[in-house]
Amino acid sequence: MEKSGRHQQYRPHHSNSTKGRQPSGHDQSSGRDGAPRYESITVPMDSYTVPPGPQRSVEGWIVFVTGVHEEAQEDDILDAFSEFGQVKNLHVNLDRRTGFVKGYALIEYDEKEEAQDAINTLHGKELLGKTIGVDWAFVKHTGGGGTGSGGLRGRRGSHRKR
Repeated sequence: MEKSGRHQQYRPHHSNSTKGRQPSGHDQSSGRDGAPRYESITVPMDSYTVPPGPQRSVEGWIVFVTGVHEEAQEDDILDAFSEFGQVKNLHVNLDRRTGFVKGYALIEYDEKEEAQDAINTLHGKELLGKTIGVDWAFVKHTGGGGTGSGGLRGRRGSHRKR
């Protein structure tokens, strides 16, 4: 510390003022942000691979219903889906402005068979005069993943005039 007048002023000592570069003798075992680097472990894919098809959520089997009439009530949906088994949870999103249903619902069953029966029976049927689509909310597909950007890679901004 240096004294200037009556007050002491703190001036930090910089050993290397090269911005963005590691000082000489820097430990190479840490990453660029200073976090430690760890060795990786190779695990055979067979030991934890999830089979393709419907996937169970943390609490149960969730069915996604589309095409729900905007004036549908929870009871209307519950009545239609409870005949296949006990509905553990029902989630219907409402539009904040209008208060009407946004057009979809999530229905949770305890058993996979109950959810599958609901899908097989109600998909393409009418509920309050509107055809609904019923399918699994979580599905693992076979093959190697998607594009990572919703399929828009390389096409962003192509709708703009040049």
